[in-house]
Amino acid sequence: MSLDYNTSMDIKDIIVFEDENLLIINKPRGLLLQQDGDTSHLSLDVFVANYLNKTAMPVHRLDKDTSGLCVFAKNKKTADEMSKVFNDHSQIEKHYITLVAGNVEEDGKIDAPLRKSFEKKKMVVAPIKSGAKPAITKYHPIEKYKDYTLLDVQLLTGRTHQIRAHMSYIRHHVIGDIKYGDFKVNNIFKREFNFENQFLHAYKLKFLDINGPLKYLKNKEFSVDLPPELQEILKKLDK
Repeated sequence: MSLDYNTSMDIKDIIVFEDENLLIINKPRGLLLQQDGDTSHLSLDVFVANYLNKTAMPVHRLDKDTSGLCVFAKNKKTADEMSKVFNDHSQIEKHYITLVAGNVEEDGKIDAPLRKSFEKKKMVVAPIKSGAKPAITKYHPIEKYKDYTLLDVQLLTGRTHQIRAHMSYIRHHVIGDIKYGDFKVNNIFKREFNFENQFLHAYKLKFLDINGPLKYLKNKEFSVDLPPELQEILKKLDK
């Protein structure tokens, strides 16, 4: 299946896991997770509702132009429990793959609070006293290229645009990110690979020490491959 969604998409092709409580889906890039009020914009929750013949609730966020794993709850009880799991990062690990500008030589952790700047129309690093909320991101180099690095990124908090804002903060911008990225680098990828999207994929969810109704998920891990288009770009990069 193409990385980008299409209107004839069969949701069965992108279901990773399903039981009576949950639906875990490998969301294509370019598809809203949830309707934004404009019914002309297709969204994954509509595909899910049509598949289940009822409404299901996404329990965490995933940007429109980020592909990868997202979780829907089939009932309110599960939605409430799963929201607690995602808010308590001792119960779950969320991992992303991203390609960033520059050479990242070693593992690192970014502990930099974030708040929304209405002036800049994006998230910015700021002091807690200014209204920012704690934001912590860990990263690990997977593969090094001549001018770029492929990273495994783990979120220890769940702020809006956290990975994109944090990688911009340390000057290793996410490739293709038009809001937080590097304009010159993005132009290189547009010219050489016809790529104009953020290189960011939610590839792994690992459930840890879960109690309560969802304890059957304890130690379960779900992962999906990097989409073919992104794999092709990596093959063409100089090392």
